[in-house]
Amino acid sequence: MQNKRFWTYENKLVVIFFFTVGFVFFDRLAINYLFPMISADLGLNYTQLGLLGAALALTWSVSGPLGGFISDRVKSKKSMLAVLVFAFSIISLMHGLAQSFVMLFVLRLLMGIVEGPLIPQTQSILAMESSDRRKGFNLGFTMNTSNALFGSILAPVVIVALATNFDWHTAFYLTIIPGMILSFVIFKSVKNPNPAKFHAMHTTKSTEKFKVKDVLKHRNIWLSIIVFSLVMTTLMAFQIFGPTYLVKAKGLSDTTMSFVMASFGVGYAIFGFLIPSISERTGRKPASLVSGLLLILIPLAIVFVNSIPLMMLLLFIGSAGSGVIGMSMSIIPVESVPLQYSGLAIGLTIGIGELIGGFLNPMVNGALADMYGIQTPLFVAAGAAVMAFLFSFFFKETAPSKVQSTQEQEVKPSVQL
Repeated sequence: MQNKRFWTYENKLVVIFFFTVGFVFFDRLAINYLFPMISADLGLNYTQLGLLGAALALTWSVSGPLGGFISDRVKSKKSMLAVLVFAFSIISLMHGLAQSFVMLFVLRLLMGIVEGPLIPQTQSILAMESSDRRKGFNLGFTMNTSNALFGSILAPVVIVALATNFDWHTAFYLTIIPGMILSFVIFKSVKNPNPAKFHAMHTTKSTEKFKVKDVLKHRNIWLSIIVFSLVMTTLMAFQIFGPTYLVKAKGLSDTTMSFVMASFGVGYAIFGFLIPSISERTGRKPASLVSGLLLILIPLAIVFVNSIPLMMLLLFIGSAGSGVIGMSMSIIPVESVPLQYSGLAIGLTIGIGELIGGFLNPMVNGALADMYGIQTPLFVAAGAAVMAFLFSFFFKETAPSKVQSTQEQEVKPSVQL
C-alpha cells in the first residue's frame, strides 16, 4: 500500500518529464563538449562554434512561444509531446552524419524547432497536475535537476567517453536509443490534462476575462524575460565556450575538462530542486536573489582559478545560480498568470530569453573570442550575471504561502474595524 500511495500520477509525471527534459538538454549540449574534436576534424573556428549555439537558440526562440501557444489549445498534448521527442531524437542521430559546418548548422536549426515547444509543454502540464505545495519542487526538479544531471553531468562524461573510445559521429548515433524509449513511454503513460480540473483549482483566476496580450502586461513576465535572458547569456557562454577554453587556454585534457564541467552539473542537480523547494517557504524573490548572486562565480572561477580542485568547488557553489534560472524561466511566470496561459507565459519567457541569451549572445561572443581571445565570452557572462542579480530585486512575490500570508495580514485590520 505504501508503494501505491507514493506512485501517484503526479509522481509518475515528474519522473517521465524529468527524463524528457533531461534528454533534451543532453542532446542540446552534447555538441559543446565534442567541439574540440569536431573542430579538429572539420576545421572550425570560435565564430562557427558560436553560430552553432545560436542556430538552435534562434529556432527555439520562435518555436518555444509558438509551441507554448499551441500546447494551450491542442486536444492531445501527450501526442504532440511524444511526436516532438521522436523527432528530435532522429535529428540528434543525424548530427553524426555531418561532414561540414553547413550541415551541422542546418541540423541545429531543425533541432531548435522541435525542442522549443517541449519545455513549455512539459512545464505547463506539470503545473496543472501539481498540488500547490509541490509545484515549486516539481517544476524545479524536472527543469533544473534533470537539465543538470543529463546536460551538465552525464553529457560531458558520457559523450566525451563515447567519442574518445569510438568517435564523435558514433556518440551522436547512440543518442537515438533513449529518445525512442521516452517517446513510447509518454504516449502510453501521460494523460491529457482536464481543463475543468485547473479551472476548479483556480476559480478566481480562471474565470477572469484574460486576453493573451495581458500576459505581456504583467510586470513579473517582463522581469522574468529580462532575468532569464541575462542568465541564459551567462549559462550559454559558460557551456558553449567553457569546454573549449579549458582545453585550449588552460591546457586540460578532454577527460579532465569533462569532469570540471561535470562538477558544475553535480551542484546544478542538487540546487536545481533544493532552491525552488526552499522558495516555497522563503519566497521566490529572496531565493532568486541569493542564487543570482552565486551565479556570478561560475564564469570567474574557470578564468581566474588554476587549481582544478578549487575550480571544481567554486563551480559547484556557483551552480546554486540554477535557482534563479528555474525561478525566472518557469516558476514565477506560471504563478503570475492564470494557469490556462501558463504555456504561453513560459514560452514567451524562454523564447525571448533564447533569442537574446541563446542566439545573439553566442554569435557576438564567438566573434569576440576570435578577436580578443577565448576568455572574452566568460567576462561577458560575469557581467550578465551581475545584471540578472540586480533585476531580481524588482520581482513581485508569487509563492502561494507568501501571497496567502500577505492577503491574510491585509484582511485582519479591516475585520477588526
